[in-house]
Amino acid sequence: MEFFVAGLALFFVPHFFTATPLIRRKLVGVIGDNAWRGLLTLCALAGWVLVGKGWSNVPNTLLFAPKAWAVQLAPILVSIGLVLFVIGGANLRGYIKHVLGHPMLVGVVLWSGVHLLANGGWRETVLFGSFLLFSLYALCSLLLAGKRLSFVPDWKRDAIGVGVGLVVAIGVMHGHKGLFGVAVS
Repeated sequence: MEFFVAGLALFFVPHFFTATPLIRRKLVGVIGDNAWRGLLTLCALAGWVLVGKGWSNVPNTLLFAPKAWAVQLAPILVSIGLVLFVIGGANLRGYIKHVLGHPMLVGVVLWSGVHLLANGGWRETVLFGSFLLFSLYALCSLLLAGKRLSFVPDWKRDAIGVGVGLVVAIGVMHGHKGLFGVAVS
């Protein structure tokens, strides 16, 4: 369980700094933007490794009954979430990014929210609840700080993001059992 909690902390603490513009500016001013991005990437990867290592050691007491509608909608909402994650992660400056501002965070809200409701175990609640709460915090923080790019949107970038995102979604759904031990129904 220690690995699981340490992994979540290692992932979310640096991301919290990134999602809080004043703290991020101070850190980037001290170590530089590239060093900050590298450190954030290393912490995220190490966090995921620790979460994965600790996952099986976390008791999975059922906290609530999974919502049947969430289980049924999960493939659709997760696919949309992955498309938005790709668009945001690749910084594809199309109309979707122009309208949403932070599509990666909106995608994580969809992904984590539906996973939270489609599961009922303690460890899933902690994992997906953490991502949901953090993403909502980050989205609100960045929107309140006025953190939006100004650009001329391009439909081609939307098409690329949707295409790549759907390929990723199909791959994740087909590999879900092998990757995470649970088949997508």
